[in-house]
Amino acid sequence: MSISVRIDADARQEDGLALITLAGPCLDGIQLDLPFRDLHQTLGTPNPIALDLLLVAGACYMIDKATSRRRTSDSWTRELSVRFPVSDPKRWGKVSSRLDRALTFLSGDVWRTSFEERNCELFIAPKRRRRRARDPRAPKTFEAVSLFSGGLDSLIGTIDFLEQYPTRRVMLIGHYDSPGPRSQQNGVYEHLKAMFPDRTKLVQVRVSQKPPKNVESSLRSRSIIFLALGIYAACELGPDVPLLAPENGIIALNLPLTPSRIGSCSTRTMHPFYLNMLRSVISDLGLRNEIANPLELKTKGECVTRCRNLSLLSTLAPKTVSCSHGTRRQHWTRRNVANCGYCIPCLFRRASLHAANLDSGLEYGIDVCSDELTINSELDSADDLRALTAGLRKFTSDNLIRKAITSVARIDQLEDHISLVNRGLAEVRVWVQDKGSPSLREASGIPESSHD
Repeated sequence: MSISVRIDADARQEDGLALITLAGPCLDGIQLDLPFRDLHQTLGTPNPIALDLLLVAGACYMIDKATSRRRTSDSWTRELSVRFPVSDPKRWGKVSSRLDRALTFLSGDVWRTSFEERNCELFIAPKRRRRRARDPRAPKTFEAVSLFSGGLDSLIGTIDFLEQYPTRRVMLIGHYDSPGPRSQQNGVYEHLKAMFPDRTKLVQVRVSQKPPKNVESSLRSRSIIFLALGIYAACELGPDVPLLAPENGIIALNLPLTPSRIGSCSTRTMHPFYLNMLRSVISDLGLRNEIANPLELKTKGECVTRCRNLSLLSTLAPKTVSCSHGTRRQHWTRRNVANCGYCIPCLFRRASLHAANLDSGLEYGIDVCSDELTINSELDSADDLRALTAGLRKFTSDNLIRKAITSVARIDQLEDHISLVNRGLAEVRVWVQDKGSPSLREASGIPESSHD
């Protein structure tokens, strides 16, 4: 499928950003929904390459949402040839092959990107009223940018930074395309702001599409727009300001627990291979800001138990959302909660909180430890539980783990990641041993305990 990204300078938003649309089969008229006002007011006039990156990432996210997988021969892999108008097509052309590899790895499609000279300004700063003038010194007081999703890991990353560097400030970047994540981020942030006065600022940016209805719901590309927003902010704050992308190593690695999960049906939003490819692209575009995952070699349980302010974390953890199935509530036992309790992120979340004696099944839509959902269920919602229990039975040696990791991609520090997986699975086994029903322990290959 050939797709062009088009810029209409005569149809600008009030914030000065030109209208950005797609042109291609079944895509004509779809617009990028990117209110730019908060970014501009907070950070000032953008770096052209950083703005290009935001355009490219936003368009990729829009294409991912608006292009159906069902029409492909395997009902999954789309072939997407996309042409982008940018400020410096020669510079972008030098990184196109690596960008293609990163996007292909991320979404499971075949991406081919090309670039052309943009014949108009993408952004023209609107005239600003005097009362809204921004202090030009303010952005320079932030020593880091951190992605802030409203989840447990991004909360831990923020707390750890603020506790480790008591005099530094961090700008938090939140992305949302529906009201839910925005309210979740705000709910957690209000407590952080009170605990660390004058040391944080939350900038939330909606990136979606118009019309808002999604043709495709898999949304494998969300992390590229999240990271692009973070890089944009870090670049505007200064070339040496790092972008922190906190995600525990076990979920970032996303070990294929079953053979069917080796392919791109598993998400790869913070996979080390993907982040390294993106780092290479950004560096060769001339943006010096480092991307770091401070939790890369920690299990989720280690992230929790080693948090630099466990008391604060224990208070805020119930307000965070780690769930990938948060909108599928029709079969939940408790529908007034935010986490399903049966997806892979929720299962690892529960094990990690158990390591700090903070786990409660009543905070989840389904308590798998009480057999509210079992691996024998005919519901699709049991698929993740079946995968996890299969993985617990299977991955009992370093060689098996090494083979599974390298079946996805080559990564640096392979032995460290093997150790990470062993520790992460051990946390889940302890949780199942301590709290699981006899049927869950049996499915996980864990011997019956003496109290049964």
